[in-house]
Amino acid sequence: MLQARLVAPEKILLEEVKIPLAGEKQVLIRVKVCGICGSDIHSYKGKHPFVHPPIVLGHEFSGEIHQVGQGVRDFSPGDRVTVEPNIVCGKCYNCVHGRYNICTNLKVIGCVGYDGAFSEYIVVPEDKVLKLPDDISFEKAALIEPTAVAVHAVRKAQQKVGDKVVVLGAGTIGLLVTQVANLAGAEKIIVTDLLDYRLEKAKNLGADEVINPKSQDLVKLIHKEYGKDGIDLVYDCVGIEETISQAIQIARKGIRIMVVGVPEERIKVDLSLVQDRELEIVGSLMYIREDFATAIDLIQKEKIKAESLLTHRFKLKDIDKAFHLVTEGKGKVLKVLIEM
Repeated sequence: MLQARLVAPEKILLEEVKIPLAGEKQVLIRVKVCGICGSDIHSYKGKHPFVHPPIVLGHEFSGEIHQVGQGVRDFSPGDRVTVEPNIVCGKCYNCVHGRYNICTNLKVIGCVGYDGAFSEYIVVPEDKVLKLPDDISFEKAALIEPTAVAVHAVRKAQQKVGDKVVVLGAGTIGLLVTQVANLAGAEKIIVTDLLDYRLEKAKNLGADEVINPKSQDLVKLIHKEYGKDGIDLVYDCVGIEETISQAIQIARKGIRIMVVGVPEERIKVDLSLVQDRELEIVGSLMYIREDFATAIDLIQKEKIKAESLLTHRFKLKDIDKAFHLVTEGKGKVLKVLIEM
């Protein structure tokens, strides 16, 4: 089979390797589609804090079961599936208390300690596999994982009906958070980004107002339109020093700031404002099974407009071109898919 291994920053090697066999309580999946995630881009550039080469990236994927290992009862060859890519120990404090997404011994398919799905085949544990409804295509299914990220973030934020929320960043995750926040009953959603085409997309997907901080002073504008008590919740879907600073400045005293984007480097935070205003800065990592199930349901019922986020498709042999397209930042790029 063919697989794409990141061997150094910005260097992907296409390898011919043997197709693996499914072991006990494992399944072998023939990958159909895998999306390029923002964290894949951080890893590709050598700037992800926890992902390092050599590794096969790719965790937003769907496919078809090719072989089942001994003891597998719930799946058969030919089943259409997706995968929850967090591999956990099941024994640590967080696993025992239902927060296995932050398992002490966490591995993540395509990220940490486990080769991913930029590969024609992949072996995964049976308990991480979910069957796809017949009316969800393999392409749509590649958006289940990032939708689960958004579902988890909104659930963890404890967003309330009638909240006025700000979403910083209108990449794939920011646009999915916008849609999920809307479904959760936000009264008003303000979305920011430096790229106008993304802001247009945000308006089409439920944003009530969009702001480009490159041409408008975000903090002054928010304070002018909504006052210093107007914003109930902030989602930072970028994770850079500038957006964290913006979040702190626009937040009403006593509210929660959700950090959903992965920071590429250490960030300075004005803790004097966090302390003085009793702000809560809360991280949101991945999802649990409940979030994945909700994501599947939302996509199946078309409450999430998944296909509208798909902009480019490449074959696995052209994966270098796909990563270059995303990192160059030219053109109207959102979700890029790799087809096997």
